Amino acid sequence: MRFVFLCSLLCLTKSLLGQDFRIGGSIEQTLWVSEDIPAAFLEFDDGVLYAPRVSLDFDYQPSEYFLVRGLLRADRGFDAGTRPDGQVRLDQLIARYRPFGDNRLNIQIGKFPTLVGNWVQNHQFHDDPFLLAPLPYAAIVGVNSNTPLQHSPAAIENRANTPGPTLHEGKTNWSALIWGPAYSNGLGAFGNYGAIDYALEVKNTFLGSTPDQWDFGEGDFREPTVSGRIGYSPSVDWALGLSASHGPYLNADSPSQFTRNAFNQTLVGADLRWSHRDWIISGEAFFANYGTLAEDLQTFSYYVQARYKAAPGLWFAGRFGQTVSNEITGPSGAEVPWNPDIIRAELALGWRITPDLLLKTQYTYTEVTNGLSAPARNLYGFSLGWKF
Repeated sequence: MRFVFLCSLLCLTKSLLGQDFRIGGSIEQTLWVSEDIPAAFLEFDDGVLYAPRVSLDFDYQPSEYFLVRGLLRADRGFDAGTRPDGQVRLDQLIARYRPFGDNRLNIQIGKFPTLVGNWVQNHQFHDDPFLLAPLPYAAIVGVNSNTPLQHSPAAIENRANTPGPTLHEGKTNWSALIWGPAYSNGLGAFGNYGAIDYALEVKNTFLGSTPDQWDFGEGDFREPTVSGRIGYSPSVDWALGLSASHGPYLNADSPSQFTRNAFNQTLVGADLRWSHRDWIISGEAFFANYGTLAEDLQTFSYYVQARYKAAPGLWFAGRFGQTVSNEITGPSGAEVPWNPDIIRAELALGWRITPDLLLKTQYTYTEVTNGLSAPARNLYGFSLGWKF
């Protein structure tokens, strides 16, 4: 009902503002099938999850200097299944100013996806060949955003010696390297000069914060996260980039007795994209360091993917990713893992039946090699999306 009311309100706004106001959207019907605990951030217990999503995006651009953009969604949670009774959510709302009237400099404020890396630039359903985000954006990291006491050597050794998938219990207590597109709020600037493009953002939460921390009013701008990217495109076939981010990983409303700025995530990354004729090959690699009361926790995650256009409207895609982390010295003197070491392989098929109707399927194989997490090895996804 709330979504219908908001849609009606947007239609009324369009009639009042005229041609400067644009409304579009999509409807996606997705079915997930998994043997047990699903991979990534999906949530369901009976082996099957039906995850519909209705998205409504709108732009208001009265001139080449100003733009207001929003993205409204109704679904079963940003991560499918986390809100089984349904949720209406504003994922993006920005006001953008272009002082030169072109793309040399864009300044924006509001709630928007991170400017780090190259996957987020094409992460929407009709642009991404896969149904899941790549591994660095879709896996739990054993960093607790509520209390740093969970990072003590004793706590880490206890988890390593406890049977069962300890990090799957209470997923929202933990973090990610980057949680999906990271729709948190803040201030950003981006643009390009010839072959060089750049981006800088200051946000209220770190890149791996959970979706519950992305809402307006969450986080703390007194101790913000600063992230950026610099890119180089020597030709239409090639694009390269370097990214970095630094900020506290503790939630602003954490009951911890410690100050947030003592516990930071420092991340650096590189991305590459090559396209030629029917092929697009891309990948990213990230290294992150988490400061703790004892030893720093470090993790490295990457993926490589390829898409091949087999015929007009038909394409195949494959992706491989891996996450590895250091070990810390426990009270017993043993070296113990703090984070799941993961291998993930994915195959996808897409068929653009019409320019606005897209069918996508995906198979995902996930292997955790140190027992800290235990998602089902096999995950299947089937989705039909219509853009309007």
